[in-house]
Amino acid sequence: MSSCATQTFSGITPARFQCLTQKAQAETGIKITGNSGEASKDGVKIRWLYDPAAQTLELQCTKAPFFISCGLINGKIHDLVDSCP
Repeated sequence: MSSCATQTFSGITPARFQCLTQKAQAETGIKITGNSGEASKDGVKIRWLYDPAAQTLELQCTKAPFFISCGLINGKIHDLVDSCP
């Protein structure tokens, strides 16, 4: 599978970003450390870029097994972001 579309979220305060990183690790096993980077688990690779000054977060799935669609992955990312107030 090629990369999924980059998703950009606004209003991501440092506290909200911390919530997201904790939930991502707890729910998916993907450890997000630092304001930018890549991490992978079970064939799914995620790239992120967090700008605390602008309070924006870009998330993109850059690799996944053929049987996992971008729609499913992007939906899970949205659910995760929505779960942190």
